[in-house]
Amino acid sequence: MAPRYQIISLSGMDGCGKSTIIDKLMDELRHRGISSRTVWLRYNHYTTRALLAVCRIIGLTKYERVGGVRVGYHNFHRSRVVSHLFIVLTLLDTFLATLLTVYIPAMISGSVVICDRWVADILVDLEVDTRFRLDRSSLYRKMFLSMVPRRARCFLIERRSEELLGTRPENGIDRNFPTRLSLYRKLAAEGVLDVVENNTTVDAAVDRILRALRPGAAAENMER
Repeated sequence: MAPRYQIISLSGMDGCGKSTIIDKLMDELRHRGISSRTVWLRYNHYTTRALLAVCRIIGLTKYERVGGVRVGYHNFHRSRVVSHLFIVLTLLDTFLATLLTVYIPAMISGSVVICDRWVADILVDLEVDTRFRLDRSSLYRKMFLSMVPRRARCFLIERRSEELLGTRPENGIDRNFPTRLSLYRKLAAEGVLDVVENNTTVDAAVDRILRALRPGAAAENMER
């Protein structure tokens, strides 16, 4: 397989199996003589760190512990000023992280860069935290998606809800779990992400990704 796509991202709910799939995908690429590296791009706190500290002090960020499991909530929706500021700073942080860990390394090394979470996950987090509708008409959403090159390939790793709940106990406690799940599926329905089901074996999920990366494979014909 020729590496038609030099930037690949895997997005999805906690517990969907992204890390395991990435490890297997890197092994398969290595066996085919293709070098790759992985980066984690969900939280990139360069300029947002100070704002997050303030939000913790004033009570917009809170943590709950249920049955020994700790779950955090950003209630930025209570302040439109904080919400807008957090999105703008997150946009800047995401650009800096993408430039430093994705664009430049891809250009210098020529390796395939696999992003463990990226723009889609950040959009989901922002919509949950601020309750702003980051739909197709949103300027914020357009600015975030503009960071994804046309030749990048972005996948949503889907898993049955009962598996997500069984794998990660915090999913069953997190009040935002249903919202997150629906937001990911909405992005897939809108064509931002290609769905790869991970309800059987890791090998099967990786095979679907590899077939989608082949030259001539159309994103719209991605097998679910």
